[in-house]
Amino acid sequence: MDNITFLKYISIIQRNTGRYFDMSLEPDHIGSGQQFFLLRIAENEGLTMLDLAQTGCYDKGTVTRAVQKLVRLGYVRMDVDKHDKRVRHLYTLPEAQPVIARAYHLRNDWKDRLTQDFTEEEKTQVFDLLQRIAENSEQEIEQWHERSERE
Repeated sequence: MDNITFLKYISIIQRNTGRYFDMSLEPDHIGSGQQFFLLRIAENEGLTMLDLAQTGCYDKGTVTRAVQKLVRLGYVRMDVDKHDKRVRHLYTLPEAQPVIARAYHLRNDWKDRLTQDFTEEEKTQVFDLLQRIAENSEQEIEQWHERSERE
């Protein structure tokens, strides 16, 4: 299999998914990036910005910008940790609930559209394979970091 073609298709899917969420969530003033963070916060009320970064393998700057936008829009609030003033806990606000519901609906709709002509077995296979690829990529990055720290 041609690795370049393989990566090209992953890139196309990622870009088109981003465009789908960007266009669909434009009325809510968020895009594909912010919806990811909003849903993670909704699923894990009280998590920290560091937790959020680790959840999606994002750098701190990306998380900070996304969260600041969600705060500005009135979808999320940040509370200072009682024991460590540097730590911020994140919570969704009631104004975010319609956006969260819409994002879940859009996510399910997009998955259904992308796999509309797949059998249930094919859907399971694709999910399992993509999960393994993601896990392999994380392991490779961790090993790369470990090697570079030793050198």
